[in-house]
Amino acid sequence: MAEYKRAMIIVNPAAGKPEPVLSILNDVLGPAKIDWQVAVTQKSGDGAEHARKAIAEGFDLIGVYGGDGSVSEVASALAEGGPPLLLLPGGTGNALADDLGIPPGLADAAALALEGASRIRRIDMGRAGDTYFVLRLTMGIEASLVCSATREMKDRFGWLAYLMSGLQALADPQIAEYTITVDGESFVVEGVAAMIANSASVGHLAGVKLAQGVELSDGCLVVAIVETTGLPGLLGTVADAAQGQEPSGVQRWSGSRIRLDAKPAQVILADGEESGTTPVDVTVIPGAVGVLVPLGQS
Repeated sequence: MAEYKRAMIIVNPAAGKPEPVLSILNDVLGPAKIDWQVAVTQKSGDGAEHARKAIAEGFDLIGVYGGDGSVSEVASALAEGGPPLLLLPGGTGNALADDLGIPPGLADAAALALEGASRIRRIDMGRAGDTYFVLRLTMGIEASLVCSATREMKDRFGWLAYLMSGLQALADPQIAEYTITVDGESFVVEGVAAMIANSASVGHLAGVKLAQGVELSDGCLVVAIVETTGLPGLLGTVADAAQGQEPSGVQRWSGSRIRLDAKPAQVILADGEESGTTPVDVTVIPGAVGVLVPLGQS
């Protein structure tokens, strides 16, 4: 039966998978006697607002159906307080779900709300000013990749949209000088991309990690700089990541308080959404949000 009694499911109707969401949820949650309701997002900010309202109304579980952007927005409302989060992968990219071992099918993911099917894992979040992120901040080549993959491309080609835009970004990488301060120690490195990561998974390429040694629950964030330039070197870095190896041409540091600047200044993406420009100051919030994960997942 049900582990949870009242669930608010926040649905992004623009998510990438064409499937009968409400029918599937009803088949899973209805027989378990879960009182579930749906809130639909229409614009940026709706997910966080729906989550805050659900918290105030006493729901004991908040689900989110969509991709990483939807998940990040809802998780930001739960940072440092609120009920656990039920991830229902439905987007073009589902990196957090992939990192946590959430089943990719909607019915199987929804079943984590049932009694005895899951446990709560506390995961960290990063904070940059008023912006929270659960995956990473990115600058440089990955930011160009994400920005170039339009909604029309993602609707038409799915994860291949990222590959198409990525080849364009790899062909003409722009070099920047990054100044990084990690827990008071500073470094200067030239590179084509930078990220401050809580998770390094690439949801649109399952199993691929942008950097090794990045953990969701260790109280630290990882700064990674891609130094490699030129298409052959960058393709080699991507190939290493795809094979589960430490990517070549990448420097990284780990800490809880990070400042990153770039010359020239670069656009920052927070979990795929534009969030100002460099410089940026970031701190980690350990165990900020609880997420339902399958039993046996570490």
